[in-house]
Amino acid sequence: MSPGADLSAYRLVVVPNLYLVRDEHAAVISDFVKDGGSAFVTFFSGIVDENERVRPGGYPGAFRDLLGVRSEEFFPLDPGHPLTLDNGSPASLWSEALRLTTAEPVLSYATGHHLGAPAVTRNRFGRGEAWYAGTVLDGSVLKDLLMRAAVTAGVRLTEAQSGLEAVTRRGDGHDYLFLINHSAEDRKHRVRGLELLTSEAVADVVVVPAGAVRVVRTTPARPDTDGSSQSRKDAGNDSH
Repeated sequence: MSPGADLSAYRLVVVPNLYLVRDEHAAVISDFVKDGGSAFVTFFSGIVDENERVRPGGYPGAFRDLLGVRSEEFFPLDPGHPLTLDNGSPASLWSEALRLTTAEPVLSYATGHHLGAPAVTRNRFGRGEAWYAGTVLDGSVLKDLLMRAAVTAGVRLTEAQSGLEAVTRRGDGHDYLFLINHSAEDRKHRVRGLELLTSEAVADVVVVPAGAVRVVRTTPARPDTDGSSQSRKDAGNDSH
């Protein structure tokens, strides 16, 4: 979706490297969190306005109050020379000298010139929370953090086999399950409904051939739905 889009139908939004952002678009994200939503923001976000003017007051610019951190300085890292976080995973390509204002640390640096400083943070903001990743994380670590953020936000996740992307959308009184097989082998997914591309009824399991897509219209949407998208899980594909 584009910056400034209506977020009221969502529980969690991911904001990756949103370097340029208008004041009103940043406010949409902040208000979303303040009203109970969750946001996961990555480094180099909120730095300049729509005219490429660096925002005064320190980094991360438009999101510093939302995230509850101040970045004193940027420190790009040499390729092939990552730092290490306190969970033993690498932090590569980018780092920041983060200072906490209202946020709490989630992961910190265990090596290098940022030793002991936070690398990933979480901040309570209004009725919601905002996460910040100030470095490039290992794929499995990023996936785990996004899962934590999703669970905390109350997102109902769709389980899937390795390499099978499962996305649920809601509308017209039904749930629609989109299955995308990124692997080189057939994948199976347990579901009941009508497969719309083949018009075949699915009683228990649908097979998704390698590189193929299946769309299953499942049970009627629950009463708490409003026609919006609900959940997503990319299993075994850490680049998502």
